[in-house]
Amino acid sequence: MKINKYLNAVLFGAALFAGTSCADFEEYNTDPYGIADSQVALGDLFNEAQLSIYYNQSNGNWEYQLIQNLNADLFSGYMAPPSGFNGGIYNDNYFMMEGWNNYTLNYMLLHVIKPTTSILKNENLADDFSAIAKIMKVAGAHKMVDTYGPSPYLEAMQGGTSVTYNSEEECYKAFLSELKEASEQLTSWLDANGGAPNKERLTWDKMCGQSQVTWLQFANTLRLRLAMRCAMVDPALAKQNAEEACANKYGLLTTVDVMVKDANTRNPLGVIARDYNDCAISANYETILKGFNDPRLEATVLPVGWGGKNDIVAEDGSAAGMLGEIKGVRNGHVDDGSSWKSYSIPYFPAEGGPYSTDVPMPVMNRAEAFFLQAEGKLRGWNVGSGTVQQYYEDGVRASFASVKEQSAKWTTAAAMENADVETYLQGTTTQIAYVDPHASVNNIAPVNTLPVKFNAGGSKEEQLEQIMTQKWIANFPEGLNAWAEYRRTGYPHLFPIPSSNCNVQSQYLGGDAASLVKMGIRRLPFTNDEKSANPKGYQRGVEILSARGQKDVIDARLWWDTGKNF
Repeated sequence: MKINKYLNAVLFGAALFAGTSCADFEEYNTDPYGIADSQVALGDLFNEAQLSIYYNQSNGNWEYQLIQNLNADLFSGYMAPPSGFNGGIYNDNYFMMEGWNNYTLNYMLLHVIKPTTSILKNENLADDFSAIAKIMKVAGAHKMVDTYGPSPYLEAMQGGTSVTYNSEEECYKAFLSELKEASEQLTSWLDANGGAPNKERLTWDKMCGQSQVTWLQFANTLRLRLAMRCAMVDPALAKQNAEEACANKYGLLTTVDVMVKDANTRNPLGVIARDYNDCAISANYETILKGFNDPRLEATVLPVGWGGKNDIVAEDGSAAGMLGEIKGVRNGHVDDGSSWKSYSIPYFPAEGGPYSTDVPMPVMNRAEAFFLQAEGKLRGWNVGSGTVQQYYEDGVRASFASVKEQSAKWTTAAAMENADVETYLQGTTTQIAYVDPHASVNNIAPVNTLPVKFNAGGSKEEQLEQIMTQKWIANFPEGLNAWAEYRRTGYPHLFPIPSSNCNVQSQYLGGDAASLVKMGIRRLPFTNDEKSANPKGYQRGVEILSARGQKDVIDARLWWDTGKNF
């Protein structure tokens, strides 16, 4: 965080509010039908925050690429670059690109925490607006914490020339408290308004369909997600928050997805994958879904030859005969240039965008709520009346419904038209081996052995693996949450990278390279900007790590990343 940039941003936010008097807010709070013209600045702040949760506030696309796509999307097993950056030595083979990895913290502070803090500083803000600002703040800030670990949060945007770092424990307890407050505010607001949403009040809403009910369900499910992160490190905190979230009378997010939709904003992943040709699907996503005979693969991925590209070149120089087939790229692959450019990419239309109204920017999938409840029941928590198996299967059903609903306007719609989810739920096949038609050195045997069909008599570990694998599929392509859940549980198993360049940067490695390749990257190192611009804050972050026997390295586990599940 560059301090001068940080202070200017705060002053700018204050200036926006300077033209909005308390009387105006009082008038708004008594007006049930919408935002007066004088409240445009308020809508601008909400707009900035919600676009920035998916790293696309400026519609510049490169922000998302640097902040998430070239780290979390890769580390989650969803994506892989079709050709190497930096001469083939970069994040995907565990060489930390310092110029890339500086952005997440600055971006979330300036474009999510700053505008939501500015909104919340107004004491006369209506309860539904106050609650939504808190939800947006946590939805963005937890991504920052899940990326770095210790982060500046509790005192961020409160003024001063330095901002201290907080531990993940401090941040998570604040997140859960803020989501509880938001849930209570929205529940009271809805109760006072007959339990129905008032769309006219939320004209700026691009995430939840202008519905206070959906915002409340999102808050409850986000609280359940973050509570589950704490399941092994603070079981009492996790259980209490999970049960309270599930007990809310308005429920969890089970019928709609939270996605950023804006006719003027392009989905940055589409630009990166189709326009830049910098992002393919990973071999993990290909082989797990192919092994399950999963129709969601064809519905969410474009085959080899997309956009008129040539066939894959086989090892002997001939055409590999892969046109029309789906083929992913192995992470950290042995690279000889740009030979993977025609491999499969996430689905995006060829024409007219891809604007986020065509392919929305995902924040939370409706299926996640069911999988979280399945895990909660597995842990013995009171998160609903269903069984572990029922919630697991309902999660798969919800994911099928979501993909079918979205792909109905795509050329891949046929993949889901006749998809039989009940037949899928009885599937007994497993992940297939990965075969790279261009470079057999990248070939690898499957690392997952469990099928789709729920093993009701299996161990808790086996059932958790099935839950997490289906949750991973359902959450595609939102890589930050998938990376966090992979680190927390170890599922699904991901192919290790063929070779690592982490030894080149000994300052970022706490253990040995072989162990890192086995476990995967656990966090990004603190940014160079922080070391120079916020030295006191940075030093506090280092002290937090040191107190638990860690250094500022990529194999240091986060607070909630305990390495065990039960």
